[in-house]
Amino acid sequence: MRTAFPKIATIILAITSVAFMGMSVAAYFGRPNPIAEMGAEVVADYKFESATTAEGTSWTVTPNTGTDRASKQHPTAYAALLDAFDSKSSQMKSETSTMTQRTTEIRDAFTQIDSDQKLDVDALSQRIAVLVQRAEAEHSEQMQKSQELQGLSVETKVLRDETTRRRQDVIRLQNELEELKTDRFRLVDLRRVLTDRLLRFQLENEDLEIRFQQMKELTDQ
Repeated sequence: MRTAFPKIATIILAITSVAFMGMSVAAYFGRPNPIAEMGAEVVADYKFESATTAEGTSWTVTPNTGTDRASKQHPTAYAALLDAFDSKSSQMKSETSTMTQRTTEIRDAFTQIDSDQKLDVDALSQRIAVLVQRAEAEHSEQMQKSQELQGLSVETKVLRDETTRRRQDVIRLQNELEELKTDRFRLVDLRRVLTDRLLRFQLENEDLEIRFQQMKELTDQ
């Protein structure tokens, strides 16, 4: 999984780069409509308002989420849209950084837990093998004693109870081993989900960067 992920990410980034290149060419020959862009899902967390005065039309952009919801006024729709893209890009970068750090922490924790579980599994496997061998040896010995001491029924019962107890220990240890394997599978699945989520954040962040550059170039013209 760790070897395949960079290759998959490289392929996706290459396809995305080609798509964004086509979008850049289209943006160069066809100037985007800032009013239409304000309805894009990527800036759905921002409210755009226009005000007409004697000096002209100005635009105000206000975040609908987050702790800082202060409104900012801009002379043009392009400037207001660029401000929203810039704010969203900064937010996505912060979330991506946090997700990357969290993923790294979980990956490190998984590596440690996986290492510890392997040691536990090996120890349990060895213990099970010892108990099975001991139970078989004791069972053979008990059968021999049972044949030799047919008259001592009480002693025979005690020996049989001991064999049953040891067999129960073997079953209990086997169940613990299966639980450890199940926990390990859950951690592997959690790492896969977080890796997919991090990839989506990175792709969304790249989309925002490209939109930001487009808006910035149009504003500078």
